[in-house]
Amino acid sequence: MSPLARMLAVGLLALPALGLPACSQSLLDEADEDQDEEVEPVEQTNDELRSAVACAERTEQAYSRGAARTVKVITVGGKRITKTTGHAFLKMQKAADAAGVRLSLTSGFRTMAEQQRLYDCYRNKSCNGGRLAARPGYSNHQNGLAVDVSTSAWLARNAGKFGFVRTVSGEPWHYEYRGKDPGGPCGRGDTSSTSDTTDDAPLIPDQPTGDPDPVVVDDPLIDGAVAVDAPREGVTYANGIWMRARAMNPRVVKVVYVSGNFTLGDSDDPSAGFAVHYTFGVLGERTVTAQGYDAGGKKIAESSVTFSIAE
Repeated sequence: MSPLARMLAVGLLALPALGLPACSQSLLDEADEDQDEEVEPVEQTNDELRSAVACAERTEQAYSRGAARTVKVITVGGKRITKTTGHAFLKMQKAADAAGVRLSLTSGFRTMAEQQRLYDCYRNKSCNGGRLAARPGYSNHQNGLAVDVSTSAWLARNAGKFGFVRTVSGEPWHYEYRGKDPGGPCGRGDTSSTSDTTDDAPLIPDQPTGDPDPVVVDDPLIDGAVAVDAPREGVTYANGIWMRARAMNPRVVKVVYVSGNFTLGDSDDPSAGFAVHYTFGVLGERTVTAQGYDAGGKKIAESSVTFSIAE
């Protein structure tokens, strides 16, 4: 064997000794949670999500209005979620898929430690962009019911049919499940309901004064009050696009463009088609929702379009 060959052989044998750590599942889970809070969410395909269901249940401490209780969570699409809510989401996702719409989870259940970290970031402005976060024990994501879902016009129209109620004003991606376990990959359904109430109305917790993230239900939106002119449904674009919309109702004076829980930009210039230019940080299929607001700053309409971004 030549000297060069011996050197290469020794180098290859030495690689395992470097002790490069493998990514543990706990680290991957933590990365997923950080991504939900800090960067634009990346939607996944339905096939990926439906195949990524881990039915092993884990008991977690949940909180509702500061009161503690225990829940059992599974994993759907890499997010921790109660089995009942997970089964309901998968059922809704399947129906969306049949309608040509892709839904994905961007956030699910949070532990007390995770909410405490986000709350500390909010108070200290030292991490997570200093974003608003509810006091630990009072976040909707700690009650075992709440999920964040990639937004679409289909979701806004149909979520209620599957037992999902939108419960946070100004957050069209945030829903809570109010129903029984419909059954799914992790077992048969049961007759128990996720809600502590006997009706289908969303809960409105008594929030302490000054506590962020109050639970409020918006008034119904006006159908067809805003229309997206660009980008166009199903078209592939080079990155760096113009988004334009038309006010089909004179009450719409401002349009805000969002993708998941990330705001892309806004415009109050109808003469320019409420135009906003945006360059995506992630390529592939994207869903953008144009939200129409009235002169009082109230959202009264929205319209979504799904397209693709290529290099």
